[in-house]
Amino acid sequence: MLLTIAAVLLLTILLLAIPVDLVFALKKDEVWRGRIVVYWLFGLTRKTLRPRREDSARRLRRRRRERKLMASTGKLVVKKRRYLYAILRSEGFLQRTAYLVRDLLRSLRPRRFRLQCVVGLDDPADTGRLIGALSPLRLFGGGQVGLDRRSKVTFEITPDFTGARCAGYWCASVRIVPLTLCGVFLGFLFSPPVFQAAKGLLQRSNP
Repeated sequence: MLLTIAAVLLLTILLLAIPVDLVFALKKDEVWRGRIVVYWLFGLTRKTLRPRREDSARRLRRRRRERKLMASTGKLVVKKRRYLYAILRSEGFLQRTAYLVRDLLRSLRPRRFRLQCVVGLDDPADTGRLIGALSPLRLFGGGQVGLDRRSKVTFEITPDFTGARCAGYWCASVRIVPLTLCGVFLGFLFSPPVFQAAKGLLQRSNP
């Protein structure tokens, strides 16, 4: 039994230690289109996430449902807000939350950033001024600038003097290790400020 538990625990740790690559892509031509691609097992497993598009009628029905829900649960929302304020006022909680955000950002490993765009205004002179304002990015001239040994940044900005236009492609990839994130969140949950905030919340909910 103990051997089975140890094997399951070891397998879980090994799976969590495998990096996950997140690729964020946004394209603008006639309309905005975006997607998020999740790669796992070194690219063997891939999942593409796309935003769901809603027509105007469906969007209106959803907003009506949200308004009715907010009206029916107004008292509950006020009560939850009081609990939230009590947690935020707990000593050291905001500072510990700031440390959590810092540790999460440090655990992200940027891999690649790429920006390709074509911009133009009605007046070619205005287009020239705009390109001049964007000159710090154009200095890279399509070259690559390394963030570290495995990170690359690429900028490609092209002017269009024929008329108003804004089109382009933006892509960024980030690598995360789930095991590292688990350690960061466990350190946050078992920290004294979080214990103190949870204790105060329980005292308020059970007078």
